[in-house]
Amino acid sequence: MSPISKPMTLAAIALALGAQGTSAGSPLPKKYRQLTDEASLSFALPTRAAFRAQFTDNTDFKFDLDGSKATTGNGGGSAQTLSAAQLPSLTGEKVAMVKLVLEPCGINLPHVHPRATEILYVVDAAAEGVLTAFVEENGGRTIENTIVTGEAAFFPQGLTHVQVNMGCTPATMIAALGSDDFGVQTITTTALKGLAGADGLGEGLAAALGISQDQLAVLIGGFPDGPAIGAAECRQRCGLPY
Repeated sequence: MSPISKPMTLAAIALALGAQGTSAGSPLPKKYRQLTDEASLSFALPTRAAFRAQFTDNTDFKFDLDGSKATTGNGGGSAQTLSAAQLPSLTGEKVAMVKLVLEPCGINLPHVHPRATEILYVVDAAAEGVLTAFVEENGGRTIENTIVTGEAAFFPQGLTHVQVNMGCTPATMIAALGSDDFGVQTITTTALKGLAGADGLGEGLAAALGISQDQLAVLIGGFPDGPAIGAAECRQRCGLPY
């Protein structure tokens, strides 16, 4: 994996998404307020300048993305996030960033960002590139592309999308998202698992999938956390255990 060598290029992606403007007094969800040391911090001031003035240390406006805690799933890669949850001074700026590393054959499981469009830029990947796709609304098509080092793809807000490293070396990407609180819902481990576990819904979900409730339980229990290790065929090609 090579380091990010063009920070200005990556920043430009983020700024392009943030250029839609900001709103005064955008509230920070209560679950995030504990992240600030200032108990009296207000998220409902009349101007953005007044909001920023509450952060008296210049370091309140920077973040060590590489040194931050990563979501690692079951070994398929890692994701490190910069949003209002990690940097409260970013609240209301309508922009966030994720550093995504997919191991060889790794897959960033199908998921949705309910509050943001995403642009994904490939910093470094093997020649096989990163397979990306998003699914249009009901009746629409699936948009599929393979992007290589230096290329980018975007995924519209609210649509299910996925990324797969098709190469035998790690792929490093930067995602810029048009919300400081973009949200993530993974289709398998969150949406389907949540519906299967809801009172009275398991039977209907099993019927919708054309399987029995026992089969549904096995299916739900086998869903990996993301990023996941990917397909056996790819791992065999790369000489990895499968």
